[in-house]
Amino acid sequence: MTMHTKLTPSLTGWIKHHKSAAIARSGRSLTAAEVITESVRYKTKCGRPTLARGEIFNLVTGEIVTGCLSFSKALDVLRESYRIDTTVRKLIPLLERKGLVERRLAWRMVSMVTDPTARKPEYRHDAIATRAAIGDGLLISIHYRRKDENWVRTLVTPDGLEFLARLLKAPTGTVKKPKARDTVRALLAEGRTQADIVQLSGMSKQAVWYHAKSISNL
Repeated sequence: MTMHTKLTPSLTGWIKHHKSAAIARSGRSLTAAEVITESVRYKTKCGRPTLARGEIFNLVTGEIVTGCLSFSKALDVLRESYRIDTTVRKLIPLLERKGLVERRLAWRMVSMVTDPTARKPEYRHDAIATRAAIGDGLLISIHYRRKDENWVRTLVTPDGLEFLARLLKAPTGTVKKPKARDTVRALLAEGRTQADIVQLSGMSKQAVWYHAKSISNL
């Protein structure tokens, strides 16, 4: 069966540009510098910012987040700063009950012990940040490839680290997940502009715009 994909105007223009560029180069392959330049130009054209090392793009709010930590690193900080002693194994179910993560089944192919030439699936559960957790700026999941396998890692943002400190220090069930959307809704009800909310709440312009838009769509 042959499948036909309708080309979008942007993709058509991209193909046309590279076709003419290839002809101008007489078929010469791109140099490493040219590959980097084209990659930056393509990301800029698609509306995705070019990120520096340590920066992560939040697809929900449009923010660029820095200072994120893995669950294990975050617990190390909480242990040193707040004397909170727990494990990732205990933390994930707690976050799942709070609606901040969901566990998804994943696997990778590994060699069998009895026959190293044969392979079998090794199953695991990945903790994925929910849209609510990403929208509130507490957690963010990144996807990457390693050894031709798809992996996902969920990271704790600086705001998420503060939330975990409050959550784990307090008796179970007494700390509610902070709602940035509720803050935006209350300030909008007072007649505040988005610029006022940015100044009063300390949230980024992208986050305020995202929550204001989601409120208007309700």
